[in-house]
Amino acid sequence: MKADEYVQKAYFSILSNDFEEAIRWFERAIAAEPDNADYRYRCSITYARSGRLDQALEHAKLAVTLAPGQDEYKIHLNSLEAKRLAGEVRKMLSGGGSPDDPARARAINMLYEAVKLDPLCADAYVLLALAHNELNQFDEALAAVGEAIDLLPQEGQLIELQLELLERKKNYRDSQK
Repeated sequence: MKADEYVQKAYFSILSNDFEEAIRWFERAIAAEPDNADYRYRCSITYARSGRLDQALEHAKLAVTLAPGQDEYKIHLNSLEAKRLAGEVRKMLSGGGSPDDPARARAINMLYEAVKLDPLCADAYVLLALAHNELNQFDEALAAVGEAIDLLPQEGQLIELQLELLERKKNYRDSQK
């Protein structure tokens, strides 16, 4: 079978919502044509949809390496990198620790890098809001949650978070008087 036939089978699998089978077909196409950036890009998308970020990143990086002029490949890679950074920060923040911990500042820097890579990464904005909130940096927290609300206006929990931040900011200011 030729590589393009494998890709057609991958698309048929996607239409059948069988992403694991689609990945297998894309991998066969890549084995047949390892320097085909488009196959790697499409395989990366399918891995990402399946929640397999490491494999998605691997193929996205190779697609960009093979076809550095393809902006869509770079945008996809940046989006995956932003998700990876947000995931790392989520693990860092879930471990507890004090707000004075230098890891908090590192986490915030990683999140700013994530939103720089992908300004549509709502998860990074939410995490930024939570991290700034822990440090009593309410203006930054409110700006971040505002960005998340702009991206996900249907998420009522974000409005609730915004209201909580406003209340915390008011209480904090009152306690400083």
